[in-house]
Amino acid sequence: MKCLSAVFAVLSFPLWTATAMSQYIIEDQGVGLTRAEVEQVVKRWTPQMRAAAANDHGDRLELLNVALASKKLALEGDKFTEENDGDTYWKYVLVVRSTKQNFVLNNFMTSLEIPDMEELSEELYLTAKDKYAKVPERRYSSHLLFKCFPGQCDRTELKVKAQVVLDELRAGADIVEYVHKYSDDLVSKAKDGVFDKWMQLGEADVEPHYTGGVFSIDKIGDYADLVETRFGVHIIRLDGIRESHYLPYEDLKASIIQRLENEFKMLSAKEFNAKFQITDDAYIDGAAMEAIFEPYKTDQYKTDQ
Repeated sequence: MKCLSAVFAVLSFPLWTATAMSQYIIEDQGVGLTRAEVEQVVKRWTPQMRAAAANDHGDRLELLNVALASKKLALEGDKFTEENDGDTYWKYVLVVRSTKQNFVLNNFMTSLEIPDMEELSEELYLTAKDKYAKVPERRYSSHLLFKCFPGQCDRTELKVKAQVVLDELRAGADIVEYVHKYSDDLVSKAKDGVFDKWMQLGEADVEPHYTGGVFSIDKIGDYADLVETRFGVHIIRLDGIRESHYLPYEDLKASIIQRLENEFKMLSAKEFNAKFQITDDAYIDGAAMEAIFEPYKTDQYKTDQ
């Protein structure tokens, strides 16, 4: 770093003297940075970078070198021409255009004034309580499985056997004992038959017929009728119920406000973009368009025409 500091000290006098006659306060090979550019670049450095550049001439030169090199490199893009560079030129033009588009949209979004959504969020909670606040009933169960994949076995005899086991369980037999004696589900068997999940009706990652069976039971401790799934024939016992309820507004206030703000942003962005869509006053050269798109028409379309 001391070596760079020395370089900076040697260069600083002729550099600053030479650029006193130009608009740049740092210049090299015809590319320079104005005072305003340097101020804006420095403003966007991290606090650590600014402190380093302020306190050490070597660090300052390194960081200014990065800033000036960035501008030099960016200006290389301006050398592309349609005549000499073909697709590269248009790729550059379209990338720059897309970057500008995203910058304008992002600038609009960051400067967007979002109204206070608190009153609306409370109203929404009251009018759409089921959507925002309802916690569905969840149930817990145990089961034993007589495994029988479709097409791999005859379920007729298997269901007769399962029905006998179910009748014995309903009569008071110990489900844990029967799970270890009959169940082909090794995962739940290791947990004495417990299906270790509090599920709601229509649970995404549970076989629909299984959840249907769980929710067909009226009381904790009772059994469903035999339930068939793609895995086989199940005997299911209801072990617990968490009743459906509504979460209080205060627990949901922040998330509802966030949702309303996001919806406001989306609608605002859509409205902003709509200002730049093709208007009724637009001119379109139909012949030129047909010529451009002709190579991309399907054979069927060409025939129909």
